Amino acid sequence: MQHVTRDEFLELLGITSGVFDQLQFAGHVALAFGTPLPATPGRYLDCDLVGMAISLGLTRSVGRENATAIVATCWPQWMNAIGCAEADPQQDYFIAVGGIGWDSENKGPKSFLVTNGTLGKIAEDFQNGGVGDYWGVNISDIIRRLRTCAEATGIDLSKPFFYPQGDPRFDEILTTRIKRELESRLARLKKDKKKSAAMRARSRREDIAVVRDEQYQFGS
Repeated sequence: MQHVTRDEFLELLGITSGVFDQLQFAGHVALAFGTPLPATPGRYLDCDLVGMAISLGLTRSVGRENATAIVATCWPQWMNAIGCAEADPQQDYFIAVGGIGWDSENKGPKSFLVTNGTLGKIAEDFQNGGVGDYWGVNISDIIRRLRTCAEATGIDLSKPFFYPQGDPRFDEILTTRIKRELESRLARLKKDKKKSAAMRARSRREDIAVVRDEQYQFGS
């Protein structure tokens, strides 16, 4: 895990400062650990890039609000996919969103089921879940594209974005760096009542579920 500046963050995502500010104002920014803000203004994690890329990719399929909510509430799913993708670069890993039922009034699925893994694993997860259509975002491809863009612009993204569960480094950074990062983000978020309320509202959505919980134990 490594940090990038706001300018680097925007350059790597290919969006302007104005567009990002509009997304932030509208409450449509979802970063790592489900937060809309980094721990320090203008200092983002590489995983934040992946979260925003997923949200932008899903927007075309499920709408911006649903995409933001899915990325925010299901962050353990796509963080797990990042760790797997970094550990196994020869295999592509995805986060996938399956639609269940149909809401004719809103012209979209009544609910969403989220999972992660290889395409084979995703198909297996959704087979008995009552899923109709589903949309996948290739996490491995996002990481490759970010690194290609970073190399072309002189930004160092060579270190692993995250580690898979079972890797000794996973537990180490989970109970140290990530715990501190999350605590700092939540402390900063408390000062913004609007964003804090929006984050709590998304966490209570009953129409977004996961196939299996990815366990993240932060320790004492």
